[in-house]
Amino acid sequence: MTHGVEAATSGSELADPASRKPLRNFVLVSTMVSTAYLIFIVSVLASTFIEEFNLSRFELGLIGSLNTAVGAITAPATGRLTDRIGPRLSSVTAQLIAAFGLALVALSQSVIMLIIAACILGLPQGWGNPTTNALIAERVEPGRRGTITGIKQSGVTLGVFLAGLTLPSLAEALGWRWAVGLYAAAFAVIGLAPLLLPAHVAPFTTTDATTADVESKPYNQRAVWLIALYAFLMGTSGGAISRFLALFAEEEAGLSKSTAGLVVALTGIGGMAARIGAGKLAEKRVAPLKLLSILALIGTTVSMLLMLTLEGGAWLLWPVAALFAIGHTAWNAVAMLAIILGVPKAHAGRASGAVMVGFLGGLAVGAPLAGLTIDATDSYQPVWVATLVLAAVAAMVAEFARRTAA
Repeated sequence: MTHGVEAATSGSELADPASRKPLRNFVLVSTMVSTAYLIFIVSVLASTFIEEFNLSRFELGLIGSLNTAVGAITAPATGRLTDRIGPRLSSVTAQLIAAFGLALVALSQSVIMLIIAACILGLPQGWGNPTTNALIAERVEPGRRGTITGIKQSGVTLGVFLAGLTLPSLAEALGWRWAVGLYAAAFAVIGLAPLLLPAHVAPFTTTDATTADVESKPYNQRAVWLIALYAFLMGTSGGAISRFLALFAEEEAGLSKSTAGLVVALTGIGGMAARIGAGKLAEKRVAPLKLLSILALIGTTVSMLLMLTLEGGAWLLWPVAALFAIGHTAWNAVAMLAIILGVPKAHAGRASGAVMVGFLGGLAVGAPLAGLTIDATDSYQPVWVATLVLAAVAAMVAEFARRTAA
């Protein structure tokens, strides 16, 4: 079996000793936070980057998109590498690369250096989900995977929350370079935590009754690619919104940088709860693909409210943040759970990589196109309309995937 898993002990039900479960969960969350942190920095410090590097909105979006494009291109390879060397070592490697890349961002004196750093950070960007999905498949018992998947996916939204809450004040007090550098140093230390986990674990000998039917009928390749298409559509829509939400709040709604940061932080803290809840719901009560369709429809309401903000008032940004946390963040946990439950464990890494190609590809396309549209029209409205359409199409794709997998 891959990555040197030892033979199961008689009657064994738990892969990790109980005392190591908090550490395992910490590793799952920290991997998701660190590997995706650049896109949160670009979003929260958007106006600072525009001033520091004399960027247009299109160029700002392009930097984030280069990061996610590299992640999309390399995700299949890192997924296969995860299946080969195991999720434990993959987590360490991805987090240390993320720390190195953020240090380069903090030291960047030119746009070229910033672009190089963003491309380097693309590697861990595409590696986070294959690594953590494989870790869950290897070390979390059936029946708990939905909740744990939600917890690990909440790492991304925890990153959004931390960035929105801390970066504006740290940048004001210390300068943005020191603010980013502090996170780089923290991730370098935290990235070693997976080494404290047992190197080898016993496979599970039992399957929870509520997940047995799903696991005994694995998704075919068409269903996996439809989930990847869904991820592309939601990534494009959500990426366009999240990358420019803080800037929209400042430029059009008249909020201060700190208040705009709090709006972004709310999408993060709300997304943490939404991903955990959605993961548990998808494993126990609602089929993952059906829930994906519902969440995409909730995503359309975010775009509707954004279109009404200029006439209705800046207060609408608070329900926007709450609904974004549900529709545009919780789906990621459900999609990853669909792969964990619906794909054989030996192929979880590469299947996750395929979905990440879609998601990161959507992020790569959405942000620069949104920035270009805003620059060309001097308005955010066309972007909000486009994100509504994309989320609506995603809902239809999820429904088609559900029927294909039935």
